[in-house]
Amino acid sequence: MEEKTRPGPKRSLSADQIVDAALALFDGEAPSIRGVAARLGVRPNTLYTYLPDRAAMERALVDRFLAMADPDLLTGRRTWRRRIEDYACALRGVLLTHRGAAALLHTAPMDGPTSALVGERLLAIFTGAGLTPTQAARSTYAVIVHVLGSATLTAADLNGHPEADIVAARLAVTIDPEVLPLTAQTWPVVATWNTEEQFRWSLRTLLNGCVGTG
Repeated sequence: MEEKTRPGPKRSLSADQIVDAALALFDGEAPSIRGVAARLGVRPNTLYTYLPDRAAMERALVDRFLAMADPDLLTGRRTWRRRIEDYACALRGVLLTHRGAAALLHTAPMDGPTSALVGERLLAIFTGAGLTPTQAARSTYAVIVHVLGSATLTAADLNGHPEADIVAARLAVTIDPEVLPLTAQTWPVVATWNTEEQFRWSLRTLLNGCVGTG
């Protein structure tokens, strides 16, 4: 008789469950493998198949943040500008909601499957708008840098406070027009620099430049 092959042990965890636990422990830095294992009630060795080291943990968290912004916003029948703006604003919101997330995206590997998907869809949007692949690649990078840079500055500025409170506090500041005439004149706008309104304005101007000059 032919000997039956015994099935191997079933995995009790999934990669998504591990990242869920890591996200719950995220406090501006990726948690340790040991910390995630403790939260899940398993031995650290159990996680090494999925996340062998801290870099893998950081990569997984970056990919999760990008996924939380919903890459499907980069598809659909809306104008190409609107698709980019919708995803960029959604990603900015995710990064501001999770304190330290923007800083993590500056240092952690951004080469997971969702990262690749977002990059591919941005390239497709720009080539569809008439740019060459080279121009599309440069424009894609420019958009990513703008989102990450803006989110990082805004997170540091807001420091957990509502956007409206920060703007109101700035508007209450009196600027001496004799000393700083242009600053005093433009202060109502300067006070809104780290707001979504400014972010959208900057992004639209960036997109205009990408398509206008290549």
